[in-house]
Amino acid sequence: MKPTPAGGSWRRSLLAATVVVTAFGCSRESPAPVYEAYAGPPVYPERRAPLPAVSGELALVSNAGSDTLSAIDVMLGAVIATVPVGRDPVDLDSPHHVALDRARGFAYVALSYPPANASGPHASHGVSTRPGVVQKLRLSDLRVVGEVRVDANPGDIVLSDDGRRLVVTHFDLPRATAATGTPDSRRATLALIDPEQILATGSPEPAKITVCPAPHGIALSRPSGELAYIACYGDDSVSIVDLRAPTAPPVRVPLGAAAQSAPSPPVYGPYSAALSPSGTELLVADLESKDVRVVDVSPQSPATVTGRVFATQGAPYFPVWSPDASELIVPTQVPDGVRVLDARTGAVKRQRAFEPTECARPHEAVLTADPTSLWIVCEGDRVKPSVVLSLDRETLQTKRSLPVGVYPDRMIVRGTK
Repeated sequence: MKPTPAGGSWRRSLLAATVVVTAFGCSRESPAPVYEAYAGPPVYPERRAPLPAVSGELALVSNAGSDTLSAIDVMLGAVIATVPVGRDPVDLDSPHHVALDRARGFAYVALSYPPANASGPHASHGVSTRPGVVQKLRLSDLRVVGEVRVDANPGDIVLSDDGRRLVVTHFDLPRATAATGTPDSRRATLALIDPEQILATGSPEPAKITVCPAPHGIALSRPSGELAYIACYGDDSVSIVDLRAPTAPPVRVPLGAAAQSAPSPPVYGPYSAALSPSGTELLVADLESKDVRVVDVSPQSPATVTGRVFATQGAPYFPVWSPDASELIVPTQVPDGVRVLDARTGAVKRQRAFEPTECARPHEAVLTADPTSLWIVCEGDRVKPSVVLSLDRETLQTKRSLPVGVYPDRMIVRGTK
């Protein structure tokens, strides 16, 4: 018998192994692998440090140009933390505004995603084509615990006093100024969100109510936020929405005889709305006509403009009522400054101009529990970090200047309850 070459033995061995492996791989009797539950340390541990304890009022400042929130101990007059927020590690998330529920231990931030090449007076706000996102943050460390998608260009975000309603406007300028389409197609929405339903995954779609062209500032009735008062920049009006009946058409209150309808450029340009301490009057700040005006929203009569229209010289952004409703505190841009007006007559009681090095582009006036202090949020040049100022209420002189992030846009304050 002729001996088998070594190569033939190798081939027979390989063929046998192939048959065995093939047969085993095709066997229906092969048991599925079983793995033990993972019991090791967290795969993605949370390393964010908790916020320092605050005994009095806590303030959060949204820094739209640096994707951060600054936390301020109001009593100490000090920034206690600046924390990154957002979900996009590359592009700008632009946290435009923030709401705070200290009683339940959460904050809510609206991410607006402005395009990098935008230009014009609203370059970093109102011209995005990407859907926005509302994130729910655990207040102890500002860690994200849930999120929900909203429409493009979220503007204002406001929580009702009882913490049960969260509402978001959409300052959608491309929609409002579209050359084609119907008047209804130019109107943007108000998102109505149940804060309890903002989940880590699978958050339900928020209810959306079509309101007006380019809605921005919101004020909610107290305490439960049943009525929403909305400054409608695009058609020179205030919209009043009954959130208990979201399918009912909003009540439109034109701010004057010259009120325009989109896509015409606004004459008044209402941008923010602030409810009086009594809840019966609404203060509306107009960017284009550079004035503030008062709307009667008392329940016993239809909403009407009262005729109290006060020129502010510069463009007013977010003014505030004094606690006794006797004064209106109005930050203005170009010229940059703050004016304290008599709420009945509009007479200038006190005023101060700001140097660019101290406060460029004053954006918002904020009052706290301290009756001697007034806080001003300064946008800055939207390129470098800016500041918030603590002023003496009577003299308007600076008591403290606190460094925050780039383009601070909203300062929200809540006490211990």
